[in-house]
Amino acid sequence: MTTKQTLDCVLQDLPENCLGEVLDFAQFLQTRGDRESWSQFGRLQLSRAYGNDEPECTEADIKPELDRSSRAMSF
Repeated sequence: MTTKQTLDCVLQDLPENCLGEVLDFAQFLQTRGDRESWSQFGRLQLSRAYGNDEPECTEADIKPELDRSSRAMSF
Protein backbone atom coordinates (compact mmCIF):
# COMPACT_ATOMS: atom_id res chain seq x y z
CA MET A 1 0.00 0.00 0.00
CA THR A 2 1.37 3.43 -0.94
CA THR A 3 1.55 6.35 1.42
CA LYS A 4 -1.31 8.07 -0.42
CA GLN A 5 -3.49 5.00 -0.10
CA THR A 6 -2.72 4.72 3.61
CA LEU A 7 -3.47 8.41 4.06
CA ASP A 8 -6.79 8.02 2.24
CA CYS A 9 -7.77 5.25 4.68
CA VAL A 10 -6.83 7.37 7.68
CA LEU A 11 -8.65 10.44 6.31
CA GLN A 12 -11.87 8.52 5.87
CA ASP A 13 -12.12 7.97 9.61
CA LEU A 14 -11.19 11.47 10.75
CA PRO A 15 -13.85 13.99 11.82
CA GLU A 16 -14.23 17.17 9.76
CA ASN A 17 -12.41 19.42 12.25
CA CYS A 18 -9.35 17.13 12.12
CA LEU A 19 -9.45 17.10 8.32
CA GLY A 20 -9.07 20.89 8.43
CA GLU A 21 -5.92 20.49 10.49
CA VAL A 22 -4.54 17.92 8.04
CA LEU A 23 -5.26 20.32 5.18
CA ASP A 24 -3.51 23.18 7.01
CA PHE A 25 -0.45 21.05 7.58
CA ALA A 26 -0.39 19.83 3.96
CA GLN A 27 -0.55 23.43 2.73
CA PHE A 28 2.26 24.37 5.14
CA LEU A 29 4.43 21.58 3.70
CA GLN A 30 3.69 22.76 0.17
CA THR A 31 4.55 26.36 1.05
CA ARG A 32 7.76 25.30 2.79
CA GLY A 33 8.92 23.62 -0.41
CA ASP A 34 8.09 26.71 -2.47
CA ARG A 35 9.93 28.94 -0.01
CA GLU A 36 13.05 26.77 -0.18
CA SER A 37 13.01 26.94 -3.98
CA TRP A 38 12.86 30.74 -3.87
CA SER A 39 15.65 30.86 -1.29
CA GLN A 40 17.89 28.77 -3.52
CA PHE A 41 17.05 31.01 -6.48
CA GLY A 42 17.91 34.12 -4.44
CA ARG A 43 21.24 32.69 -3.29
CA LEU A 44 22.12 31.81 -6.88
CA GLN A 45 21.30 35.32 -8.11
CA LEU A 46 23.29 36.89 -5.28
CA SER A 47 26.32 34.73 -6.06
CA ARG A 48 26.09 35.75 -9.72
CA ALA A 49 25.90 39.44 -8.83
CA TYR A 50 28.79 39.42 -6.37
CA GLY A 51 31.98 37.51 -6.94
CA ASN A 52 34.94 36.64 -4.75
CA ASP A 53 36.84 39.76 -5.85
CA GLU A 54 34.35 42.23 -4.34
CA PRO A 55 35.94 44.81 -2.02
CA GLU A 56 35.18 44.42 1.68
CA CYS A 57 33.23 47.24 3.32
CA THR A 58 34.50 48.39 6.67
CA GLU A 59 32.90 50.48 9.37
CA ALA A 60 34.99 53.42 8.13
CA ASP A 61 33.23 53.15 4.77
CA ILE A 62 29.77 53.62 6.24
CA LYS A 63 30.34 55.61 9.43
CA PRO A 64 30.81 59.03 7.75
CA GLU A 65 27.40 58.61 6.09
CA LEU A 66 25.81 57.74 9.43
CA ASP A 67 27.44 60.73 11.13
CA ARG A 68 26.08 63.13 8.48
CA SER A 69 22.56 61.81 8.72
CA SER A 70 22.52 61.98 12.52
CA ARG A 71 23.72 65.61 12.44
CA ALA A 72 21.06 66.53 9.90
CA MET A 73 18.36 65.01 12.09
CA SER A 74 19.46 66.93 15.20
CA PHE A 75 18.52 70.34 13.76
